[in-house]
Amino acid sequence: MRISQASIEAVREAADIVEVASEFTALRRQGNRFVGLCPYPDHQEKSPSFSVSPEQGFYYCFGCQRGGDAIKLVTDLNSLSFHEAVSHLADRSNIELQFEGSSRDAEETRRRQTRRKRIHKALAAAAAYYHKVLIASDSPLAKEARDYLEHRGFTRSTIEEFRLGYAFPRGRGGLLQVLSRFGLERRDLDGAGLLAGSGERFAGRVMFPISDRQGRIVGFGGRALGDDGPKYLNSPETEVFDKRSLLYGFPQVMEGIRTERAAILVEGYTDVLALYQAGIRNAVATLGTAATPAHLKVLARVFGKNTDRVYALFDPDAAGNRAASRLVDPENSLAGVAAELQLDLQMVPLTEDPADWLRERSAEEFREELGKSIPVVEYVLRTVVSEQRGQSAASRSRAVPQVRSLIQSMGDPVVRRDAIRLASEYLGLPAEELIPPPSRTQSVAPAQSPRGGSPRRDDPHVQAGLDVLALIVADPRRTAELVHGGLEVPGREGEADLLVLMPDDFATEGQGKLFALLAGHISEDSDSLDSLLSDDEVRPFMDHLGRLSARGEHLHADAPFLREAWLRLAILSRQREMRTSGDFDLREALFEEIQRLKSALSANAAGGPPARSDRS
Repeated sequence: MRISQASIEAVREAADIVEVASEFTALRRQGNRFVGLCPYPDHQEKSPSFSVSPEQGFYYCFGCQRGGDAIKLVTDLNSLSFHEAVSHLADRSNIELQFEGSSRDAEETRRRQTRRKRIHKALAAAAAYYHKVLIASDSPLAKEARDYLEHRGFTRSTIEEFRLGYAFPRGRGGLLQVLSRFGLERRDLDGAGLLAGSGERFAGRVMFPISDRQGRIVGFGGRALGDDGPKYLNSPETEVFDKRSLLYGFPQVMEGIRTERAAILVEGYTDVLALYQAGIRNAVATLGTAATPAHLKVLARVFGKNTDRVYALFDPDAAGNRAASRLVDPENSLAGVAAELQLDLQMVPLTEDPADWLRERSAEEFREELGKSIPVVEYVLRTVVSEQRGQSAASRSRAVPQVRSLIQSMGDPVVRRDAIRLASEYLGLPAEELIPPPSRTQSVAPAQSPRGGSPRRDDPHVQAGLDVLALIVADPRRTAELVHGGLEVPGREGEADLLVLMPDDFATEGQGKLFALLAGHISEDSDSLDSLLSDDEVRPFMDHLGRLSARGEHLHADAPFLREAWLRLAILSRQREMRTSGDFDLREALFEEIQRLKSALSANAAGGPPARSDRS
């Protein structure tokens, strides 16, 4: 269900933009603003260009042109959806969210939210308990767990950073008693997957807490120290735990992934820890499953809109080859999903698990191994063709349907053409025989470029529109009268006309749409933009609003400058219309109107009578 607009406004008002931004970068006051280095990982800078306005609740980076409010910042830097970011900030401010919809649906959503909060609370409390047992207990069993981790080469700082823990064997633990002190009940622990039958699920295991991208613990992986039960045991599926879409390592490695613009996909928790401890801090692990399209989508959200790389590590033995084959099985379409998400998926053969491999080698040698990676499409083709190597042409042709299936899964025409080229080379067949019928015309069709184009950013018409929009954002109360009531200008035969700006007066469709959104939310009774920022249609414009907020601070929002900005935009709009119109009578009328507007502009510059409408 949708979060109510009132709740979104309450969260935005409670979220101090300076406090939120300070979690990602160090800020210092500069006049009415705070400045610091840009926190976006793909924008590396030495001189601060990131600016935060506490008065308006906006941030803007003059270097990478990103901007918005606290929700936008958390959405971008924590790789969350809008809904997740609002929920995250609401939890921090202890705001209970309200939802739109029927009262029955809203009540069910509230109950689910309450239930999920108690599950998260139970998991967080359990993690703290398990960690304390591992670190502080003098029990021989806890010492055995510490010895195991020490034998694996993990330091105290790594253990603490990833909050590793230990669960006592059944009959020795006190999880239920400890968590009851937090007001949690047995049903909360059961909903969190912490119980199995009459006892604790993870009894006698070293504990690896598993977090989502928001840093909330959603489950555990437990490693047995003895021979009882499976070696590794994960939390069962719960309301917050879906192992096919979760990756181990968040939130510790998120910054590393975004900074490196690459992720390393491994199979074990200890592989992530060993790599992290070696200084390779962009590895994540699947939770006992083969990689899925959902895992790639999680990584794509972390990367953002950039084209980035995912290294999938596998052990080149029989088991490793089976795992790698599952990873790139054409029926799973992982190669196609990677292409669709603009992820460069690479396969990296490694002779051992990363944790064992690093015992005898350095991090630099590991990076060299990454340099030997094979693109996933090439790896699939090598695997398919190797089975037919040395066989007859008839035998090789039996691989064609499998290769066609893989190519069919690739929506990106560039990736598809490359796959066809490689397949043709490996199989020794003409490329035409490998093109799937639905894609035959697509693969050879020339790319079509849209005719025309957007105005240049330095176009005076674009700049005039930016000035008007920036003035509205900077001073919504004062500009509301001009937006809604218009500007009084000379008309024909000395009569007065009202100039009312319309979306079509702006140089671009985006500026016009933003003007319409602003016009629908500002009023002469309020300096607040809260209702605007809660509008779903405004979200695509958040970067733009941040830039306008910063631009507005450098403009003079007094009456003469406001009139000048309105008049300049109107003149440029009519000049554009006159240039593009083939109607002679319309062009003549526009010419006369332009002259009157220029006269009003000259009078304004000379300090003439106000041209603003007087509606009193």
